[in-house]
Amino acid sequence: MARRIRIDRGFESRLEEFEQAIFQLKIEYDRYFNGFERIEPQADRDRARRTLLELELDCPNNTAQAHKLRSLKARFSAYELYWQRNLVQIERGTHPKFKFRAGLKERERLAHEDAARKEAAAREQQDRARREDKAWKTIFDSYLEARRSCGQSTEVPFEAVRDTLKKQVAAIKEKTGCKSVKFRVAVEDGKAKVKAIPVT
Repeated sequence: MARRIRIDRGFESRLEEFEQAIFQLKIEYDRYFNGFERIEPQADRDRARRTLLELELDCPNNTAQAHKLRSLKARFSAYELYWQRNLVQIERGTHPKFKFRAGLKERERLAHEDAARKEAAAREQQDRARREDKAWKTIFDSYLEARRSCGQSTEVPFEAVRDTLKKQVAAIKEKTGCKSVKFRVAVEDGKAKVKAIPVT
């Protein structure tokens, strides 16, 4: 009758702990490759390597336990090859998931810059509109003062005067090709007038 080889319960427990460590390490690397963790679990991987080396040195003369250790070593080696391949792809910038995240960040950055540009342009447009409105108001006030001095009615709506002068600006620019148009208020024949002056 063949002699039964005693199972080392302590070693069996260490094998189970190592198997659990491999499983946990796989989860950690999956989380890292999927972007849920920012740091590679290198320390846990090194710890698993040391554990494997210790198990190989302490492996008892038990066929079942030796077989289980070889199986766990093969599983761990296969995972390490997979992890290393992914790490090389990340280092080269060719990893699909990291490329997607990088592309997503780039799109977010461009969208943020585009929004900032639009916001700046909108502020500039508002400032320009306020400056223009202030300039039109200055001309309008001078025009009203001139009409008042000439005894003309001052019941003139600002919007009507402004819109008329804007049309004159567009017509003069189209006709002369000037860059801008200045206005001055003058009194001719006892009447207040706003005269346009092309600026080249």
